[in-house]
Amino acid sequence: MNNLKSKIAITLIILSFFALSASPAVADSTAAVAVTVAQVKYEQRSQPIRNSGRVSQKSETRLSFKTGGLIQGISAEEGDAVKAGQILATLDLEEIDAQQQRAASNYEKAALDLQRFSKLYDDSLVSLQAKQDAQTASDNAAAELQIANFNSKLSVIRAPADGRILKRYVESHELIQSGQTVFLLAASKQGSVVRVGLIDKDIVKVAVGDPANIVVDAYPGREFSGSVSEVALSTDSGAGTFEVEVLIDEQGFSLRSGLIARVEITPVSVEPQYYIPIEAVTEADNGIATLFVLNQQNTTVHEVSVEVLEFLQDEVAVRGGLSATDKVIKLGAPYLSDGSAVSVFDGS
Repeated sequence: MNNLKSKIAITLIILSFFALSASPAVADSTAAVAVTVAQVKYEQRSQPIRNSGRVSQKSETRLSFKTGGLIQGISAEEGDAVKAGQILATLDLEEIDAQQQRAASNYEKAALDLQRFSKLYDDSLVSLQAKQDAQTASDNAAAELQIANFNSKLSVIRAPADGRILKRYVESHELIQSGQTVFLLAASKQGSVVRVGLIDKDIVKVAVGDPANIVVDAYPGREFSGSVSEVALSTDSGAGTFEVEVLIDEQGFSLRSGLIARVEITPVSVEPQYYIPIEAVTEADNGIATLFVLNQQNTTVHEVSVEVLEFLQDEVAVRGGLSATDKVIKLGAPYLSDGSAVSVFDGS
């Protein structure tokens, strides 16, 4: 806003000489004010959106055990490349095997009881209720055995995909809780991404597939290409911004997670906007600018209020109150009021 006021002030100084020399009767309220005009531009311009974020992997998975226990062994270190299905860590299975064996024994006994009560019921020696109780006990024992088998299977951590170990959080022979993270695995197939937070006026311009350029501070002079892969539909409750994920194109270069990157996104699908010279703005407050538009007869002007979208180098992007055929007053605007008579001179 300070830049705008400075430019308007300079324009006023220039205009004072221009207006006095061109129209001696400027002090007369009935005299036409000498002005220059500029055609309103209604264009579809793609302004780059810039922000910074950290490099991470597209798919980062936290690996853990289903049950708690004592870690028997760890077979992967930070930075190791791993293959899908490779064993990364195991728990001490003594307790888990005992639980599995007990569940199997209980199921075997319950199955035999069900078989015995079924025969007794067929011989009318026990009630239907007794048979149903035996069936329930058998079903419960089968479920317990299934849980024990499942816990045993998940007492070994295997790599879910080809990738690289980014972080290891525990050591061998350490006692951990159920669900406690053991490894952070980055799947190599998905690639690297940068996630940035955009404010509301920028997020509405961005769409999946928009091209992006990425510069990583750790590699000065090198530029990476990419594209928008995800656009958040809601804000981050803490920062109040919308997260956008940019997928970095595979260029035979591996980027480490955590590196600082600067991203420039070029929106492909943007709505046309009105662009006017910055000198045409006579007042601007709270995102609303005032300017004058030349009437069709080219002899008078009318005042228009527009919403300011963006200040550019020598133009202002605005919305509302204008049409593509309008001409706005460029030099001479500060001397006008709504309905003022004007005399248009060539110039810009």
